[in-house]
Order: sequence, then structure tokens, then C-alpha cells
Amino acid sequence: MKQRTVVLAAVSAIAVTAGFTATPAAAFESPSGGAPGAIENALGEDNLPHPLGDQREAERTEALEKLIAGEVTSESRTGSEVIKLGQGRFVEYRKKATKTDPILTFLVEFGDTVDPAAGGTPGPLHNQIAQPDRANDNSTIWAPDFSPSYYKKLLFDKKQESMTTFYSKQSGGRYTVGGDVSEWVKLPYNAARYGSNELSEEDTYWNFVKDSATSWYESQVAAGKTPEQIKAYLKTFDVWDRDDYDNDGDFNEPDGYIDHFQAIHSGEGEEAGGGAQGTDAIWSHRWYAFSDLEGTAGPANNLAGGVQIGDSGFWIGDYTTEPENGGLGVFAHEYAHDLGLPDLYDTAGGDNGTGFWTLMSAGSWLGRGAPTIGSTPGYMGAWEKIWLGWSTFVTVKPGQAKYVTLGTAANGQGVLPQAVVVPLADGSYYAAEYRTYTGYDEVLKTGPYNWGWQNTRPDWAERFPYQDGLVVWYVNPAAGNNNTSRHPGTGLALPVDARPAPIVFPDGALLGNRRQPFDASFGLQKTDPVTFHRNGTPVAVPRQPAIPTFDDSDPLRYWNAANPQNSVKVAGAGVKIEVKTQITGLIPLMTLKVTPPKA
Repeated sequence: MKQRTVVLAAVSAIAVTAGFTATPAAAFESPSGGAPGAIENALGEDNLPHPLGDQREAERTEALEKLIAGEVTSESRTGSEVIKLGQGRFVEYRKKATKTDPILTFLVEFGDTVDPAAGGTPGPLHNQIAQPDRANDNSTIWAPDFSPSYYKKLLFDKKQESMTTFYSKQSGGRYTVGGDVSEWVKLPYNAARYGSNELSEEDTYWNFVKDSATSWYESQVAAGKTPEQIKAYLKTFDVWDRDDYDNDGDFNEPDGYIDHFQAIHSGEGEEAGGGAQGTDAIWSHRWYAFSDLEGTAGPANNLAGGVQIGDSGFWIGDYTTEPENGGLGVFAHEYAHDLGLPDLYDTAGGDNGTGFWTLMSAGSWLGRGAPTIGSTPGYMGAWEKIWLGWSTFVTVKPGQAKYVTLGTAANGQGVLPQAVVVPLADGSYYAAEYRTYTGYDEVLKTGPYNWGWQNTRPDWAERFPYQDGLVVWYVNPAAGNNNTSRHPGTGLALPVDARPAPIVFPDGALLGNRRQPFDASFGLQKTDPVTFHRNGTPVAVPRQPAIPTFDDSDPLRYWNAANPQNSVKVAGAGVKIEVKTQITGLIPLMTLKVTPPKA
């Protein structure tokens, strides 16, 4: 049975700095059920595992560790940069230059048939989401008509904010997406059949993909399309060999599977409360349909499981799904899973400090202010861009202290590097980047939010700015994930909080860790004063002095036992990163003095 529960962690003691109210005990924030506050607290896994995905992520991790350590280099094969790990083992480190990957998008609405095992009510059809009351709701995305043209603009418009422009800017022009969106097609069953928590995810989700493929194919036949026309259309979405099935190191060839597939369903997503369907709604996620059929089903020369689209000969394996009123953030986040990135929030129900600093955590829920959240995402962090081969970075090796000038992390096309990497002896490393209010990262100033009136206005968000500056990430591949509720102070890729003392409300509750690291950055600027509310009660965080130097000599300097899931225990390797110059504005740059471990 699927379990999508919110786990609330508690702490036994609180240490506070002068100016913050202290009481003997505190708990992390607890959103009201169904309110948007549940969005970032409903920490169910949305990047579901499967064997092929696990294998490719393990190989990519191995390749990147060797690349950063200087043990391997990449080579060009049919336009992609590829790392060879051994005989017949290749990793596509960087995709073909200026590549545009095609995304096949089906719009699917739910039918009237009710499966007794799942229950629920008929539907919903599209355009049945209730219009929000903007006097009390400044967070819900809504449109009068969620039409195919609406999604074509949201996903593929080249002149406005869209998946196309987001990934083009995120990758520094190295990569983007294009594609097509179908008309709405109707599935046989209601939403509960595909989203009920009373059935297994394999039963609900995989049959959702299967029925989506079948319904779309049947709609094409009903519209008069011939099998040859349908095949010719689908062929344009199979130009990439995701797993190098023939072990030749050529990733730019067909493999019989749709390269990138997403199904947008009518109604809201369970991760946002589910709307009228509640827990019967589908939780937005990325997965692989019918992976248990590997070796027995699939294209004739590539039996990797999945589901065939009609009798077209083209198959769906990897897929994502999002709700009708999903914002650009959720589409960009789920697609990043399709590219291989994991969630960086705590998927075990905790509350780590990644917060709004990355698309792969709450950064997917940013925006440009009222009346919505999630409409404009922020960028990924330093590690994710390195993982995807989209970062320009400088490596400072042990014993080789140097000055480094960084450009903004938001500009991957500039002459200055986006990050500095300091490798450590155990395979972990620091990746430091200069985050500024530039490009999509403008939303770091306008988009972070807090649910300050859950007792009276549960859909009302207050906005506040994350502080621009140097963000230092401690990357530790051995940790495997960012579940600091299971291993406090340790994670795969966690931001160092320059000011880790917890912010505490008068009733003793800690400010949640989506908000706590708003001032995590290092630099030469004082922080902005910010006021947060909890059920209408404020806590004022005064302006704080600048902290120009990251110094890892004390492993616990940036970790606080009173808020153990935030920040990270650093390596204690003797690394210092000192901000010497910080320039904001149109051409932001930052000069650093980087002292690595001794050789």
C-alpha cells in the first residue's frame, strides 16, 4: 500500500542567539492537512526507483568521481561527451552540443468507471478545478482553460518562461527541450483507480501510463490517422539511446523507446493536497512503467520492459506525470528526474536545509510573488549542474591555494567559472557558487514563502528573500541521499548554513528548514531583516553582520544540535574560502581566496 504521510520531527533542546526568543522545547512546523503548506512537507518519494535507473545513476556517480579526481577524461562520440568506464561501459557526461530533446506530452482526463478496489467518484474532467478566492488564496495556480495551447506555451514557448527557456538558461545554452502536446484524451477509469493509496503504485501508476498510451493511440485512429502516420510521428521522439543498449558508446541513436514522455492529468496533484480527489489524486512523480518486464517485453532488439503505444512499435519506459494546474516548477523538477537527478529534499519525511536553494528541493515552488507559488522555479545548485555536465568550474587541488574569480552561478555562458570545487581525500568535495538575483534566480528574492496564518488563512503565503551570496555545498556521494532525519548533519549534497542558530517563535516552535537557511550564504553584505509569522504570531530576524569566510576546521561550526536536520557537519579538512570582492548588479562577480587541504 502506498503511504504518503507527513513525518514531523521534534527536537529536545534549542540554542538561540541574542535577539531570538527561547523556550525549553520546539517542534518543526506542522502544516494543516490539504493546505499548500503540505506541498513542501509531504515528502513522499517522487523519483521512484527501478533497476535500469539505479544502474545508470551508479555509473554516472562513478564517472563523475573519477572525473573530478582527474582519473578520467571525456571523449567525443557522435557529438556527445562520453566517459568510458570499461569495456562496453560508457556514460554520457554531456549531451550533444546545443541539443534539443523532444518531449511527448499526452493530456489525459479521467473517466466514469469506478473500480471497487479503489472507490472514489467519477472523473474529474479537465477545467473542473475550482477558481481560487484571491482574497484568501495567493498560492494556487489556476486558469480558465487548461487547453493544449496553454501547455504548449508553458512547456515550449521560446520567448516567455517555459521549460524550453528554463533548461536553455540553466544549461548555459548547452541543452534545451522541445516537443508537442496532444489534445485531451479520456481514460476509462476515474482518478482513484490510478491514484488510490489502497492499491500498489505498480498497479495504479503503471496502468495509468498504459491506459494513457492506449487512449491516445485510439484517439489518433479515430481521427483518421493511419498506422504509418502514427509511427512517423512517434519516430521523431526516439532519437536517443538513453542506456546505450548496444554498448557502443553512441547515445545519439534510436533505441525503440520514447526519449521523454509525460502525462499531464486532469485535477490537482496529491502532493499539493489533491483538490477534490484528496488522497485519490496522483502524486506527481517520475518512474519506469512495467520495469518488471525487462527481458520479456519491449522493442525486438531491446527488451527493457515498458508499455507499447498501441501497435506502433514504440514503447514508453521512463516517464513523468504532473497535474493539470502544475506550475513550471513541478514540470522542471520532474523532468530533472528524467535527466537522472535525485530529490535533494529529505524523502524520509524530514526537513533538511536545501530549502529554496535548488530546483531539486523547494526551489521548484518559487515564483515571482502573488498570486501563485511554483509558477517560476529557481535554478539548480552547484552539484546538480556538475552532475549534468552543465557547470563551468575551477578545481583547487590539495596544497594549491589560489585566488578564483567567479561569475554568477546563473550564467553558464560567461567567461568566468560558475563554481569552485575543492576535492577532499575521501572522495567528497566542496562546491561553492555565487548565487545572485539573475535570470530564473531572480525568484530567490521574490519567491520564498512561509505559511504564516495556517489557523485562519491556510492558503495565504508571506514572501521573503533568500540572501544572495556565496553558497557552499558539501557533496558526499557516500551518503547516498539527503535524508538528514536519518543521518543528521550528513547528506549527498547539502548547503552549509553560515548562520545555523535556529530561529524560534515565541511558542517554542522552530522556523522550518525551508525558511531557516534563507541567510545561509557567505559574503560581504549584511543580511536583510525579515519577519516570519506562525499562526499570526511574528518572530523578527534582525539584520545580521556579513560572514565573509567559510572555514571547515571545526566540523560542527555550521551545524546546530538544536536543529539537527538543517545544514551539514563539514569535513574538518582545513579548507577556507574567503570572499574578497563581491559585486552585484548587471555583471555580478565574486573574488575568492581558496585554501584547500594540505597536500
